[in-house]
Amino acid sequence: MLRLMTSKDDWPVAIASNDNMDRSSNTLALDCADLFSASDVTPLHPLVHLHFADLTPAFLAVLAPVSVVLPLIFGRHDALEVVEALEAMHYGGHIVVVAPALPDPAMVQRELRAAGPCNRLTLISA
Repeated sequence: MLRLMTSKDDWPVAIASNDNMDRSSNTLALDCADLFSASDVTPLHPLVHLHFADLTPAFLAVLAPVSVVLPLIFGRHDALEVVEALEAMHYGGHIVVVAPALPDPAMVQRELRAAGPCNRLTLISA
């Protein structure tokens, strides 16, 4: 299980040097139940869990998350679909995509960034 920690120095995976996430503000975790457990250090405060299927523009506007965290692939959805939906909802915060070890994480990050968020998206690969 991948654990995300409070300090970037404590994270067990590499984070892009351009990561400028604000860990003191609202963070929305979409379909991340497998990433966080009760025994894990709560990485981002406050952290709100939600299923992607339940995400609406109204909820996004009310929560106003600074960061959205999501897995690369979950159920019938993948991160590209979620990124495109967030862009369509005019989300302007940081997007963090968590992935297992990938052969070319830089290529995957470029493809996800090309969907609109550019440098607002960081891919974390184990």
